[in-house]
Amino acid sequence: MSSSQDRSDVERVFSKYLRSLEEADVALAAQVWLQSPDVLIVTPIGRFHGWDGVKQIWAAMQREYSERKVQASDVSIVVAGDAAWLVFDFVFSAKLPDGKPLRLTGWESHGYRRTADGWRIAHLHYSVPMSPSALPA
Repeated sequence: MSSSQDRSDVERVFSKYLRSLEEADVALAAQVWLQSPDVLIVTPIGRFHGWDGVKQIWAAMQREYSERKVQASDVSIVVAGDAAWLVFDFVFSAKLPDGKPLRLTGWESHGYRRTADGWRIAHLHYSVPMSPSALPA
């Protein structure tokens, strides 16, 4: 398979990943995540392991936000054999159950693995900016 085809395939998985977040759809997430105990997700609130960790995050998204929108920009994709990585900037907008808006910005990176069923996310790490008060004086 060509590198450009692999890149297009990773882009399609990434698009489906974004849709699964916005819809808080675990069934859709199952189509993009590697369902393995080796999956690792690193977030500002902690580490999550395996497919069960993914399902835990998606359940929280559904429970904690009545609406979700993710905007991705500055997307970079590298394919190297049966592995790929993708990095992007995000803006996450949501509504809390009480109707108050939430807006987060940050950076996210994914590690992808080629499987018999296509590319799957095996690793995710995201960061949000530190508040100015957290910076050293």
